[in-house]
Amino acid sequence: MPSSFSVGVGARLLPALLLFATRAGALSSSAADTSKPRRFYVLRHGQTDANASGVLQGSSDASRLTSLGREQAAAVGSAALCPVATTGRARRIDSVYVSPLSRARETLETLRASAPPGTLPPDGSETVLDDLREIDFYSWENRPKEDLRGRHPEEWEAWIVGDPDGLVVDGRRPLWETWDRAGRVWGEIRSLTRSATATVDGAGIDDEETATLLVCHGTLGQALLGAAFGLDATIFRRNRFPNCGMAEILWRDEDATASDWRWHYPAPTEYGCLRRQMEVSVEM
Repeated sequence: MPSSFSVGVGARLLPALLLFATRAGALSSSAADTSKPRRFYVLRHGQTDANASGVLQGSSDASRLTSLGREQAAAVGSAALCPVATTGRARRIDSVYVSPLSRARETLETLRASAPPGTLPPDGSETVLDDLREIDFYSWENRPKEDLRGRHPEEWEAWIVGDPDGLVVDGRRPLWETWDRAGRVWGEIRSLTRSATATVDGAGIDDEETATLLVCHGTLGQALLGAAFGLDATIFRRNRFPNCGMAEILWRDEDATASDWRWHYPAPTEYGCLRRQMEVSVEM
């Protein structure tokens, strides 16, 4: 196995994340001491016909939302985003990034229609990032899961248990590749959000809190969550995203890694540091 795959937790991503933090070093020490963490909401798309029928999608674009998937997306807009808009201080989502795949873009379109007015930026202002696509599964894509289980039992088991070294498809290691992409996504998005000026109807940043929404996929969502805390693909399967599950991540501009996270939807949880949570679970 190539040495590039033989790494400890977080070893692959921390150098890049530290580089991002260095770029943020231009902040004065006084600003760093008082800066508030930015909120990032990572949302998986609604249920698709492939989800419902047991077909592995990967980064293919053949599947579409089911009626249940559209209901799930609408509920995110009307229920999950309402607290974002109605907390003690005004809070809105000022930037949206979305996967190029239809199931993610349809999810965004549906939740936008049901979200409270002013919660999201205007239709068409979202940024489509190719790196937000789902895990690349190559020749496995659009095949029934039971067929893959029978034809590739060892590799399939590695996928089920979350073994990034054991999951090999067409000579590639898809989980490691996905985590690498997640690191690139954070680098690009955070470089943009750092310089963004938050205003609503002329109000300054003191009058509101702003957030960023990423609409993507289940495995890529797990990679984004792990990468935010400097954790690598060995934590795959530890925090699974249900359809339209939304994670909330708190991350200060000057910090190399995020400070806290929680599930925001469908069932809100307490804030905590993912790295510490993983360390505790290993000790137990």
